Amino acid sequence: MKQLTRALSDSGQRGSSSTANLVTPTFSGPGRQTMNTFQNAGSAGVRDLPPYRSMLVVDMKDYSGAPGRQHGHLNALIPEIMQSAFTRCGLEELWAETTFADSTGDGYAIGLPAERLPFLLNPYLGALQAELAGRSQMLAAAGFEPIRMRVSVTVGPVTDSGQGSVSDGAGDARVELHRLLDSKPVRDLLARSGDITRVAAIVSSRAYEDAVAAGYSDEPKDLYVEAPVQVKSYQGRAYLRVPVPSGELLTHGFGKPADGSTATATTPAEPGPAEAAPPAVQVTDNTRYRRGGVGSIGTSTGPIITDSSGPTHLGTGHLYLDGRSDRETPQ
Repeated sequence: MKQLTRALSDSGQRGSSSTANLVTPTFSGPGRQTMNTFQNAGSAGVRDLPPYRSMLVVDMKDYSGAPGRQHGHLNALIPEIMQSAFTRCGLEELWAETTFADSTGDGYAIGLPAERLPFLLNPYLGALQAELAGRSQMLAAAGFEPIRMRVSVTVGPVTDSGQGSVSDGAGDARVELHRLLDSKPVRDLLARSGDITRVAAIVSSRAYEDAVAAGYSDEPKDLYVEAPVQVKSYQGRAYLRVPVPSGELLTHGFGKPADGSTATATTPAEPGPAEAAPPAVQVTDNTRYRRGGVGSIGTSTGPIITDSSGPTHLGTGHLYLDGRSDRETPQ
């Protein structure tokens, strides 16, 4: 017996160099897995990435304009509306999979397993629009103004203890989620549309590429409009999505700011030394001889209607953003 004990002890010592530094924490719950974390002197400062999560946050427009006595009702109503929208589109089980849920007072943020990202775009955004529209009469009868929401969606690594900790859902991806929500492009969408437009969404570039461009959300890419975003120290590009556009969004497109200035579309890269520049398209600009009138200019890509506020391209090109050069062609 002593010999067997000694043999097992010797075997453990020989194997200690490969296993002693292996720590195996276990996480439970939806989307959580057992992870192996290696710790040794050569990687003392290296840490595992937190788990990837798809995230969505909503913010109610003009919340502060509602009477203070309604704020408590609205705080409870916002997550109820979000949950009902999941039920409306047949995804009620997703609400039970949330890995974190936080109230922001005038909004609410949730995290889901990363693989659920496509469903947050389609069908959820349309279902949220329908849910808000369906509640309009009831809210009006109770003395509430129509509820309209900005929505932000992204995906990335955030903390997740598996225990519902207040620190769950933290990380750079979470910061991006809220920076996008506060950005001017998505705020302008609601400012320039009527009450019939209940939802205006902004989607991070990563979420768009992973879910929309890759085809997982099963919807046309043309439903999304690329826009530059700069909020505080955050700067990047994102994609705008409005399930039911109205007002100026229909007459001027998504990319024209509320102050009336012309939006700038992405500038095409200059051709390299080995590339020949495409032939220029000659266009006669007659707008300087007219002020306030409406006319047309023919180009190789289609007609352009011009007035005192600038040209509007009716030929091939981007569906929403103004200001592309005549020779720019959608990819």
